[in-house]
Amino acid sequence: CGLLTPDPRGRAIAQQMIRSAGSISANIEEGFGRGFGNDYAYHLRVAMAEARETRGWYWRAHHILPDDLIRHRMSMTSEIIAMLIPNIQRQRKYRKR
Repeated sequence: CGLLTPDPRGRAIAQQMIRSAGSISANIEEGFGRGFGNDYAYHLRVAMAEARETRGWYWRAHHILPDDLIRHRMSMTSEIIAMLIPNIQRQRKYRKR
């Protein structure tokens, strides 16, 4: 985000990016702390939405950040999303015993 803050447009993007990226892991952690099943699936869905938002903020920053950084970060958020999808499905099927 240090590359974004000198540009007035970038400051707002950096704030949103930090918030949404931090929320990905926070929601995964909160959901895991609540056990398995629908509650965990809900938090994983929120984490996935935050990952999609983060990816969107990186796209919006493409006029400020280097292309290789944008590609790398968008690829990382896409991987996170791809990992969350089957876990959400698995948690929806989970039945407490």
